[in-house]
Amino acid sequence: MAIRVTTLPRVGWELFRPVPSIPGTTEEAQIAPEFPALQGLRPERTPGGRFRLPSLTLNVGVNRQDTMVVNGANKTLDLLKHEQGHYDLLVLVTRAFARELESLEAASVPELGRLLNQARDTHDARAQALDAEYDKQTEHSRNRIAQQRWDNAIRTALALPSTTRIENLEL
Repeated sequence: MAIRVTTLPRVGWELFRPVPSIPGTTEEAQIAPEFPALQGLRPERTPGGRFRLPSLTLNVGVNRQDTMVVNGANKTLDLLKHEQGHYDLLVLVTRAFARELESLEAASVPELGRLLNQARDTHDARAQALDAEYDKQTEHSRNRIAQQRWDNAIRTALALPSTTRIENLEL
């Protein structure tokens, strides 16, 4: 059983919906990467009679409705790279989630479902904390030194499929 993670080839301005302003923030752009949906799964039995998830693919998408850029914003490469960072952080969390899902086994289907939901909640919380820390440290891309440090950390983590931490935060 294998769980794969698929991603967009890249983030581009064409994904962003032009808006007069982004509610609740002074940011010029906001991407809304989506944690993969898990539906219609049919657990399988292991040789030992336990239940596990079948092979599947987790697709990290983007909620186009909540991916916005302010009309007249300066659509710089640096700003787009910052938004790509948000997306890539969710990719990293999804990879960690996939590794955990591959290891899940339970004595019953309901127990497997509980473990699956627990893993999803844990990784969703980690994704939110990581995203908030990224924006805090980079000041929404305005702190170039912090942004460069995060860019390097993200690039390194993406190159290592078994990465479990980034900037001292668990994935």
